[in-house]
Amino acid sequence: MADTLWITFDWRSADADLPIPQQEQFTEVLFREMNGFDEVERVERVADPTVPTGGMGAAWLWGILTAEVSLDKALRLTQAVQERLPSQPINVTLKRGSTEVRAENVRSGDVDDILGKLLEAVKALPPDEA
Repeated sequence: MADTLWITFDWRSADADLPIPQQEQFTEVLFREMNGFDEVERVERVADPTVPTGGMGAAWLWGILTAEVSLDKALRLTQAVQERLPSQPINVTLKRGSTEVRAENVRSGDVDDILGKLLEAVKALPPDEA
């Protein structure tokens, strides 16, 4: 859809000290919760690009999810995700068409301001760039 974008939430650096099983569990829980959000068209796990050639199956990156969402619901989705990651900084990437904008180390108190600016940048793009 033309009025949607992809948002990638990456909290790997915040969870770097957690054991892998806990990272996996938290990512799975958030994945299921995001699938139930009204704001979300669809949610996808992000595949690990470093899987060796010939590796069996997909290896997923823990602590990172991406979702397709309408432009007008992107802020609410980000707020909902940040509520589930209290006091953890996240990296947020918005991708619309071939354009990508990114904010790093976004904390809960900064979500509205930073994501608002990112959304304005994405919305200001001419239609052929989106």
